[in-house]
Amino acid sequence: MQPSVNSTSNLVPASHIINALQNIMPDLESSYSRGTVPNIDHPTIELNNKSISAILTARKQQLDAVLHEISDVERVMDSIKNFHKQLVEQKEKIIQSMTFHKGLGSALWRLPPEILSQIFHHCLPEDNLSPASNQAPLLLTRICRPWRDVAVNTPSLWCKLYVEINLNGAGEEDDMSFYGDWEEEDVEADDRVWQQAAFLHDSWLKRSRGCPLSLVLRRYPSSKLLRNLLQPYMHQILSLSATFSRGAERPQLLLEGLSTLRELVIQEVGSSDILDITRSISQLPSTMRVLDVMRTPFDVDHISSLNPVLAHLTHVKISIRHTDALLQLLRLCPNLSSLTLQLFNMNKTLKPVTHANIQSFRVDYCGRLMMAVNLSLADLFDALSLPNLRIFEGYCPRDGPWPHEQLKHLFARSKCPLESLSFKGGVKAEAVPQAEYLALIPSLDIVVTPGSINGYWC
Repeated sequence: MQPSVNSTSNLVPASHIINALQNIMPDLESSYSRGTVPNIDHPTIELNNKSISAILTARKQQLDAVLHEISDVERVMDSIKNFHKQLVEQKEKIIQSMTFHKGLGSALWRLPPEILSQIFHHCLPEDNLSPASNQAPLLLTRICRPWRDVAVNTPSLWCKLYVEINLNGAGEEDDMSFYGDWEEEDVEADDRVWQQAAFLHDSWLKRSRGCPLSLVLRRYPSSKLLRNLLQPYMHQILSLSATFSRGAERPQLLLEGLSTLRELVIQEVGSSDILDITRSISQLPSTMRVLDVMRTPFDVDHISSLNPVLAHLTHVKISIRHTDALLQLLRLCPNLSSLTLQLFNMNKTLKPVTHANIQSFRVDYCGRLMMAVNLSLADLFDALSLPNLRIFEGYCPRDGPWPHEQLKHLFARSKCPLESLSFKGGVKAEAVPQAEYLALIPSLDIVVTPGSINGYWC
């Protein structure tokens, strides 16, 4: 049996062990030993076979005894090693405990809960606030009881949540139709996983105690299940970013009952669900101000189906298929102050159009279509008047023209108080006629950022 950490009183002093080992060492001297036989090639002592045989027998017995003792000593040594390991571990725990209790005397532990809660806010991750035990805010609840009490009783720490519930452990590219072909035992196992995940997310949201919520719905097995989970909190959601994967059943369920929603970002939606989603968006409350649907190109029917919510929007990020969809958007969004536009096809000539409230206008990356789109942008710039424009950003391809002349005419025609002009993407600084822009608006701040961009930039 190995000695316990507390059994130090049973240890035998090392000097006693050495004396005991010396006592068990046999006397190996005999009348035939090398010390008494100076010349082994010419022994002076007559060899006696019976006597030698007796000595060998005795030595065999002595060897067996020593081997047994070695085995016992090795077991003792193993026990000592294990005991040493336990003592080292105990030492580390004692040092940690001393460090912890020394820290209790520092000013940090005497801070008022209000100050401590503000410090906790600076511990939160910038993105993807998920219910992971190794990061704040859950990590803060595991440090000590006082910290747990402060964290749990600070609702603002629990107002953001990144939802990613993957029952089958498949890759992100798998579509959710997988869930329609389960075996019975898989359903039972995944139901347990869902119940555990639902309990964890519900516990998190309860700690928000009615405060406004910002949710990212990245991955989930069922719109209906997630809707049931979020039902008690729908009226708290001010910001929602949702992915509606292919095969998701009735994804529009997640857009119902959002009575205070202010910002909506649609990360992904199947082409067969676009109209249903846009109709659900149209029913969102008058509190809506921000809509981001950059990942799915919209045509004029989609734009029209968004009404009447468009009248309340001030910030829109959108992909547009055709000119008529852009015209419809500008007509239905009179309060729009910021527009990020991804344009795919300008197949019609634009009539002159003025939008009095747009202050920020950005033309975003359009992939391989960018060169063709740039040719159509000239017509768009010729038709637009933006008398309140203050910020313009444009993505320029590495090769191909950018309609600088038409853009300058837009600024001159609009007589806008432009403050910032930015060009990004494959543009080169020498390709931008900065002097001509400055001649038009001397106080203009011009920024040219060369470099290719893969995907969206923001």
